[in-house]
Amino acid sequence: MGFFSKLFRQKNTVKDDGEKLYLYLLEQARNPIFYGNTAVPDSYEGRIDLLTLHIAPVLKRLNSFGETGSHLGQALFDAMKDDFEIALREEGLTDSGVAKRIKPMIRLFYSRVKLYSEALSAEERQGSLIKAMKGFFPDESRDEFWPALSDYTLEFDLLLSGKTLGELAQTDFEFPEISQ
Repeated sequence: MGFFSKLFRQKNTVKDDGEKLYLYLLEQARNPIFYGNTAVPDSYEGRIDLLTLHIAPVLKRLNSFGETGSHLGQALFDAMKDDFEIALREEGLTDSGVAKRIKPMIRLFYSRVKLYSEALSAEERQGSLIKAMKGFFPDESRDEFWPALSDYTLEFDLLLSGKTLGELAQTDFEFPEISQ
């Protein structure tokens, strides 16, 4: 980008905030503490699921801010989708290949966000979250990890409930500890 382009470029703060928020959540979702033989599998589905598990409470909170929060939620989603597309292109896929593969990824994301959002709003939140997690990874060797991950998610949701839109946009929050 040339000097004048940079000088006169209008900054899209919502897009920038969405990207910043996405990268912050992605970094946490890739924390090795979440993965292993008795935790979430370190696989394509496992990584998507943990990313979704971090994004769902943020989207829930953003939706409480009305239209402005929805714009940031859309920017967060767009940043995620762009990242998925870049990853697919790095695998050597063409435009048509990316289009074919991105649709199932986005469907997977939406179905999990919906399930996690419903669980976070359920009367019996922990049980609902554990049921959702087990539905994606039914391997019984992981059964002892789901309550810890559920507690972590519920604590994260609670932490976010006290944050302003500006704090979320600037990633002015920390993640809870997870016990193993």
